[in-house]
Amino acid sequence: MTYNWTFAQLPDVDDIVNMAEQHFQIEIDLIFKPEPPTYARNLAYAVLNQTYYPGSELLTVARDENNKLLAYNWAKSGDRAFWSDDLMINVRMVHLDLALPTRTRITLIKEMMTQWEELAKFSKNPIICSTTMRHSQDAFLKLHEKNGYSVRGSYAYKKVST
Repeated sequence: MTYNWTFAQLPDVDDIVNMAEQHFQIEIDLIFKPEPPTYARNLAYAVLNQTYYPGSELLTVARDENNKLLAYNWAKSGDRAFWSDDLMINVRMVHLDLALPTRTRITLIKEMMTQWEELAKFSKNPIICSTTMRHSQDAFLKLHEKNGYSVRGSYAYKKVST
């Protein structure tokens, strides 16, 4: 399968929201009420931030040769844990087409992790924090472990050299 990762642009927001809506039905159940206009607005801000404030946010999309959205990845730099002043990359959202073959999904997630590390180095944030809210999270967290993350509950942390 051929695909390309690019920085998201404003026209990508609608496809991202559509993909997210499919996942939200699985992930957040009755806890939160998904609001697509709110999500679209926040994604649009992320696009503007990564364009005008490089290193502040990362929003990338993977599209195939037919321009179909296969995955997207959203992370923010400059966050801190409540107990430390260490800067960290906070992975906000990761979604991909669950109909893709397992090997392709794993490759996409590994590529996302590489993007987080590049953002961490560029923005001089020495820690990456990735979380999951899915009910079935074992495979996702196992992938983190295999890529050098310390998994604690539904949180995965990685210290990187900046």
